[in-house]
This record gives sequence, C-alpha cells and structure tokens, in this order.
Amino acid sequence: MSGVRTAKLGQPMFEQRDYFGRAVATALAIEILAGLALMHFANQAGPVANHRPRIMKIQMLAPPPKPLPPPPKPLPPPPKPIPQPPKPLPPPPLPVAAPKPPPPKPIPRPRPVPHPHPLKPVPHIAIPKPQPPPPPPQPEVSSAERESATARYAAVVHQSVQNDLRVPQLVEMMHLRGVTTVAIEIAPSGALLSVSVARSSGAPPIDNSALASVRATRFPPFLEKMPHHPITFTLQVKLRGG
Repeated sequence: MSGVRTAKLGQPMFEQRDYFGRAVATALAIEILAGLALMHFANQAGPVANHRPRIMKIQMLAPPPKPLPPPPKPLPPPPKPIPQPPKPLPPPPLPVAAPKPPPPKPIPRPRPVPHPHPLKPVPHIAIPKPQPPPPPPQPEVSSAERESATARYAAVVHQSVQNDLRVPQLVEMMHLRGVTTVAIEIAPSGALLSVSVARSSGAPPIDNSALASVRATRFPPFLEKMPHHPITFTLQVKLRGG
C-alpha cells in the first residue's frame, strides 16, 4: 500500500485519474497474490488444524472529491419604475366680457304746478290713554295672622291629598303600610310647582303612590292673609294596604 500515491487538490484532472488507475491496479495485484498464496498453503501436506490463514486488509482510497462550482452571483434588484410626471392642465378659458347694456333713457320730469295757497302740515296731537286705577292698598297683616292662615291652608292641602289617595293593587296584595313625607311647592294661585320625597317609607310602591296622589290633587288659591309668593309645605302621607 506504500506504493499508492494519492492525488493532491489543485493538480490537473488527468494526473488525478492516472494516480487512481495505478492505485486500483496495485490493489488488484495484491489481492491476486494473496489468493494464490492461500491456495499454495492449503495444498501443502501437514497438519492443518493449527494453521490459520492470515487475513490481509486492503484499503482502497476513494478519489478526492471534485471541487464544487462557485455559487451563482445574486441578481441585482429590478430598477424601480420612474413615475411619469403629471400632464399639465390646460389653461382655463379666458373670461368673456359681457356686452355692456345700453345706457338708460332719461325720464322726463314733470313740471311743478304752482299752488295759489300751499297747504300747511297739520301737527299730530297724541291722545293720552286712560291709566288703570291703582290697586287698593292692602291692609297690613301681622305675622301671627300670616302664620295662622298658612297653617289653615296646610291642613286643607293635607286633607285634599289624603282624600285623593288611591291604594295600588300591588300594595294591597303585599299588605304594605307606611308613611311617606313629601315636600310640595305651591304657587299663590294654587298651582303645583314641584313635589318630591323628603323621607321615604322604606317601600317604593308606597312612595310612588304618595307622589301620584299629590300630582292628582287640585289645590285652592292662597288665603287672603297668606304671603304672595310660592310656599313649600311638608306633609306626611299615610298608606295602608289590605
């Protein structure tokens, strides 16, 4: 095997093929000689039991790998399309001057007619409108009388709300009862301005019934000795079902 020469990288292709052929021929010759020697020793006389054939290893060298071709060069990217410039817009048409209208004809003015006696303007005389009579002076009311009249009116309001109270079917079925405190603002004419729950009874159906009863009640005007401005009254509406 020492006579086998290996080709080195970088040598010409025909030298590599010559070395490979010589190596194959040498290996075949060695293999033939080894076979003849085994046959010769096998035909000789003598004890064969203790004779062991010698095994020779023949190593064949593979031809060197061919050099790989260089990788292809990457293709350059395609050129970007050049945007075309926008087409210029056509110039706007020139304004056409409208024909001038003909000058108006002069209107003949009438000649003034002289009056023998010119009329004098009559002066405007304003007629005064009749003034309404002043209201009669109200008698002075003491604070005690005002409070007494307000208390009597509050009792009338409370009785009117309680009389117009309607018990809903839900309250009767649930056997609810309670007292709702409501705040009522009334104008001097008796008109209801606002109503709200000042203190809840703890049951929304009872509170809603109290508010509905107040809205459905018609209140009388204020008494003579009461103040002439809206007053807020606080009432307790009692409701009991079943």
